[in-house]
Amino acid sequence: MLKSFSVIVPVMNKEHAILRTLESVEASIQYFDQQHQGESVEAEIVVVNEGSTDRTPAIIQAFSQTHPHCKIVHHFKRTSAGTARNVGANAAKGDLLFFCDGDDLYFKEHIYLCFRLLNHDPTTNPATSFTLQREQGDQTIQLPNQAIGVVRTAVYMADDILPFWKVAIENSIPQNICIRRDCHEFVEGFPEQKIPYNETGCEDISYQLFISKFFKIVKVNLETVEYIRYPGNNFDRQLKKFQTPPEHHQEEMPSEMRELHLIRHQIEQNHVQYLLEKFKRMDKSQEFLSVLNWQQMSNDYMSQNQFEAAIPLLETWLSGEPHNGTACNFLAAAYNNLGSAVRTRGDLLQATTYYQKALALNPSFSISDLAKVNLNIAFTLRDRQQPIDALIYLQKALELDPNLPEAIVEISRLKYQAHIVQRGYEFTEVHPDLFANWEKFLSKFTNLPDFKGLEIGCQDGESTCWLLDNILLHPAARMTCIDTVSNQVEERTAQSYLSTIAQQFEANIAKTGASAKVRKVAGIAQIVLRSLIPNSFDLVHVNDALVAADLLENILICWRLVKVGGIIILANYDVQASKKSVTIQPKAAIDAFLSVFSPKVRVLHQERQVLVEKTAE
Repeated sequence: MLKSFSVIVPVMNKEHAILRTLESVEASIQYFDQQHQGESVEAEIVVVNEGSTDRTPAIIQAFSQTHPHCKIVHHFKRTSAGTARNVGANAAKGDLLFFCDGDDLYFKEHIYLCFRLLNHDPTTNPATSFTLQREQGDQTIQLPNQAIGVVRTAVYMADDILPFWKVAIENSIPQNICIRRDCHEFVEGFPEQKIPYNETGCEDISYQLFISKFFKIVKVNLETVEYIRYPGNNFDRQLKKFQTPPEHHQEEMPSEMRELHLIRHQIEQNHVQYLLEKFKRMDKSQEFLSVLNWQQMSNDYMSQNQFEAAIPLLETWLSGEPHNGTACNFLAAAYNNLGSAVRTRGDLLQATTYYQKALALNPSFSISDLAKVNLNIAFTLRDRQQPIDALIYLQKALELDPNLPEAIVEISRLKYQAHIVQRGYEFTEVHPDLFANWEKFLSKFTNLPDFKGLEIGCQDGESTCWLLDNILLHPAARMTCIDTVSNQVEERTAQSYLSTIAQQFEANIAKTGASAKVRKVAGIAQIVLRSLIPNSFDLVHVNDALVAADLLENILICWRLVKVGGIIILANYDVQASKKSVTIQPKAAIDAFLSVFSPKVRVLHQERQVLVEKTAE
């Protein structure tokens, strides 16, 4: 609980105003003493004399002699208002700090109101409001439902000021502020750089920016201080502006002044960044943590992609307010974004953990955002070669958002990869993209009792396994595979390579549980093809030759083997043969076939593979 407060009063050459100011502060302290209940609270006034050359020093000295709780700090020359306030704060002992310029006034209820709000602990005190006794009539004041670091009140001004400008003034001057000492010390007080602040006088604006970035502020719309206009003071110089609608106000600012404000903005940005870094390193009490402006700080860390700094801050926030949906959503977003960051760095395991932590928080994200978190997990698990687990999250993403483009594109690929793992297939390479069009155009053959397929160049059996799993479902369906792999061996030992591929084929086909449907024939493709019965196959997959002449010969022989209505799949359309002896690429052979046979075929698909339907003999 708070046990003391200090009022900082910087003054310079205010002999006609300072006594009235100090008396208003003293009246507010007396009112506090009358209204406060509970343990005693020590009050203090700290007057900072900024090298006054008039009667101001004598007046404040005389006041302090009759008010022992008034302390005076003398400066021998003018520095700046911000520096003076910092000097006073450093000399003060109070748990709370008030500020009042030497020509402004406190209303008597100001100190008590601010102290009551800042001293309220909603975790131990169930009260939600209190009655403030005022000369204008008693007023009910709502107590904050959480700990706060700063109170700001409304400001009385005798001049007519437009509401827009009145609020702007109230949100920038220090007279109506009461702040916890640890909050003031964390932001390191008012900025003191002579340039630009001596020329712009904007140290109050910068201070407000700093405290609002880091601490919870409660604004009470009750006028408890008076901002007085004197000839020549800052208020007086801007009176015309304050009485002009903001949409009609056009301020002519010299280029030198614009440059100074740019410097100020840069100082503000640098100091906020410095404070964010400082916060990460410092020891923090529970009381200090309770008054933080969690949301604003989290925004700042997140906007700078400092997710690892944001997460412990958010976890502390959520631990203190476990039902705070905003904290939950911020933390989930931080975990998700950190997951994406570490995934980019290649740490897939850690990325998965962060994504899953985001989901475990059960954030109240939009459906599309939840879908994207599931999608992130799916892609990370896929990259970790865990397609079965990845498929679960991808399907969840599509349940949440059926129109999620990335999920739609990936679902068939991931289903295929998960299927490979479930079956235990071991393929040299996996080509999930190739089978999307097969599924589309071959579905008419699914479970056909007399279906017969032919594959030239069966390699490790990937295509055959797909057909057995998806098309050749009827017990009577049959597949003939011609093993021509020896024709493609270049600088490797032919017999060893051939043996390895053959073993892979046999092992993979066995895992389909449909080995009886497959007949494998080894040999030169053109010889084996000529031994087969014409018009007997529903499907032919030409997947062997990279030499254009050999490929064209195989296609022409296969033409006679396919039934009308059957489909020929021509692989290697996009392949560039690397042998030095190959001068004509496989694409040329396929294009020649399509050109000559165009009256008798219908091209179904032409990209990496070409799928054609035989429409006539």
